[in-house]
Amino acid sequence: MIARIRQFLFHVFLSPEEPIIFRELFIDKNPHYKENLWEHWHLDGTFVALEYTDELKTELEAYKYYSKREKKELFLPKLIECFELFCLENTDRDAIITTVPLHFLSHLKRGYNHSELLAKGVAKQEGNTFRNLLRKSRLTKHQAKLDRSNRLRNVRNSFSFRKKYLEIIRWKDIILVDDVISTGSTANECAGLLKKNGAKRVFGLFLATTNND
Repeated sequence: MIARIRQFLFHVFLSPEEPIIFRELFIDKNPHYKENLWEHWHLDGTFVALEYTDELKTELEAYKYYSKREKKELFLPKLIECFELFCLENTDRDAIITTVPLHFLSHLKRGYNHSELLAKGVAKQEGNTFRNLLRKSRLTKHQAKLDRSNRLRNVRNSFSFRKKYLEIIRWKDIILVDDVISTGSTANECAGLLKKNGAKRVFGLFLATTNND
């Protein structure tokens, strides 16, 4: 309990004295996931900007859990750079940008979807359309606390597609934005659902990736 209180005070009241330097990757991690999941992998590209270091983890926690929305300005330039490196070349110009949704209880608790803010920022900067194509229909356990096999089971059938968007995504490229990709189970579940409902291709755009895949 004391450790959690200290963490809260750090995130809410303290600011770093020196500029934060993130470890850049700017990679397409799709070959890694296709090798491990083969025909079960639904993403056509897995574009990642940064390595998930301790420094980045600290900043993301403040952004996601402690209402530090201004932290978005640290991350957005890196996501936009990753978009320009990969998405401009590999996706259609009229690609739709969407995000991994939060369950409404999580959204209510946090006050906003951190990944949605990033996705909207990318869409606004790059001139693409943003749509909330998916809904988190089932509350799941926190993915970071589970191993690979349990992560896959945890998110299975936990999302649903918003049927009002059936016509606009038909045979369109979709860019799915999220903050961190590890085993890829969440993004893969979302991508499979988007393709099932008519998307031509689905590309993932992620702020960071972990090294424990």
